[in-house]
Amino acid sequence: MSSRDTSENTPEVVSMLPESRPRRSPRLARAQTPQTMAHDKLPVIKNGKDLKITVMAKKDGSIVVVKWIYITADDKVYMGMSRKRPEDISLEEFAAGLVRIDDNEAFAEIPTDTPITIAPGDLTQGGAFIKHPGVKRYETPKELVERGFRFGIQDCGGDGRRAKDQLLEEVLMLEKVSKMPHPYIVRYLGCRTRRGRITSIVLESLEWNLFDYATKKPDDFAQLDKEAFLAGLESAVKFLHSLGLAHNDLSPGNVMLREADDGSLSPVLIDFDSCGPFGGRLLSSGTRGFIESGDPEHYISLKRHDEYAFGCLREWWDKDLEEKLIMEEPEGRVREG
Repeated sequence: MSSRDTSENTPEVVSMLPESRPRRSPRLARAQTPQTMAHDKLPVIKNGKDLKITVMAKKDGSIVVVKWIYITADDKVYMGMSRKRPEDISLEEFAAGLVRIDDNEAFAEIPTDTPITIAPGDLTQGGAFIKHPGVKRYETPKELVERGFRFGIQDCGGDGRRAKDQLLEEVLMLEKVSKMPHPYIVRYLGCRTRRGRITSIVLESLEWNLFDYATKKPDDFAQLDKEAFLAGLESAVKFLHSLGLAHNDLSPGNVMLREADDGSLSPVLIDFDSCGPFGGRLLSSGTRGFIESGDPEHYISLKRHDEYAFGCLREWWDKDLEEKLIMEEPEGRVREG
């Protein structure tokens, strides 16, 4: 299902950070005891675009549950749920339905045995993108369960990993990959920490992914140099393989476009939460249409997953617009914004 994009409640991620040299913490502090939430006041939501929303619906479009996340400027995470359509929920109702998620559940502690890059703290608008886990990664707080919302991570389309686990895994993978920067892999600026925990990943800011660019700007997409673009992307994938890693989720949605000073566009590989060493166990199995049907080793990190997906992406490139948009729909589906 889809909701109206013209609604004020249309979610949009707009957090940014200026580009600057990351600093590496000389000493990793132990996690602090989370502050009590007893006296936390519910935040005031002034714009629906500040919400991250997931809609879980049946195939006929009927709503099962709407789940939303609000993250404050100091990285406190709140969740709400409703059985109304998102466009029928007022800002006041969105705010009134919020319940604070404990830091213990929302964020992983800063590791004491692995150096991590701390992103610059002078946050402003523009320059980089702050990535939080998807809405479906957060487990339902007890208060919402008591209100009758018994939807766990698996029910809302997740692969079983909690938000804090997913974020920590991706941070550790980006730390490894970024030691030898590659021109076609997203620039990792570090992570943001608060209260002794990792709260977000900071990456370079890029406007378009390949899927959106192809389907929303088809005339511009047609002007791309297919072979040069795919050669750059393939070099990024082979770089990962040289490190003994497979990406495991290569798809048009995980390839961004970076514009050079001369206006040319090059590929940028993103989304490393499924990336892992060859032979390692995976908790997610890539994107439908870019994974081999019936593969008994979907959940093992393998070089051939990337090779198969790359072949699918090459075929996808030449499909007409309608075919590019077609995706297999499961019985119950999740739309996340």
